[in-house]
Amino acid sequence: MAIARTVRVRGESDVEKAIFSTRFLMLSLFAVCFALVYITIKVEAVKIGYEISANKNKEEETLKQNLILRAEFMKLKSPERVEGIAEGLGFRFPTQEDLIYIEENTVIGERK
Repeated sequence: MAIARTVRVRGESDVEKAIFSTRFLMLSLFAVCFALVYITIKVEAVKIGYEISANKNKEEETLKQNLILRAEFMKLKSPERVEGIAEGLGFRFPTQEDLIYIEENTVIGERK
C-alpha cells in the first residue's frame, strides 16, 4: 500500500504542477498584454504631445504673419500713400470752380 500512496501523491503533484504552470502562463500572458497596452497608450500620449507642440508653434507663426499683414495693410491704405498714387494718376484737389452748390429745398427731378 505504501507504493500506491506514493504513486497517488506523485499523480496529484503532477496535476498541481500542470495547474500551477497554466495559471503562471495565464498570468504571464495577462501581464504581457497589460504591458503592451500600457506602452501603446504612453506612445500615443507622446505623439499627441508632439502634435500639440507643433500646432502651438504653427499658431504662433500664423499670428506673427497676421500681425505683419495687418501692418502692411494699414501702410497700404494710409491717406498719404493713396494721395500720392492719386496725384500720380492726374487727380487733384477740387477748386472753387469745381464745386456746385445746391439749394437745400431743391428736390432733384422736381419742376418749378
